[in-house]
Amino acid sequence: MLIPVAVLALAGCGGDGNGSGGGTTTTSAAAGTPVTMSLVDFALEPKTVQVDAPGTYTFKVTNNGQTQHALEIDGNGVEEETDTLSPGDSGEVTVELAAGEYELYCPIDGHRANGMEGSLVVAGG
Repeated sequence: MLIPVAVLALAGCGGDGNGSGGGTTTTSAAAGTPVTMSLVDFALEPKTVQVDAPGTYTFKVTNNGQTQHALEIDGNGVEEETDTLSPGDSGEVTVELAAGEYELYCPIDGHRANGMEGSLVVAGG
């Protein structure tokens, strides 16, 4: 299921709290184009993010879980992460993305192994 980022921003960063993460986000490239995500216990929402072209993206993340979380983006020479976010807190990380595939995950000990991982695909543009 493809969900435009603007719809996600209007809908808010709510999660159902059951850790069932999933879905896909698609957006177009522009300087600092926002990508909205939610961190829950223990999933990324959406689990898969797709963007149309290389460029600069700002991942706006809200911790809707009951424990501390963060988001790391890793691949193609990029390794950036948000600060550690307490429950209810929000943060962001801005990255320059080239075409290709990236890993998304929570870098806090054991969270990735418990399912807090996903993928980011940047189309060739």
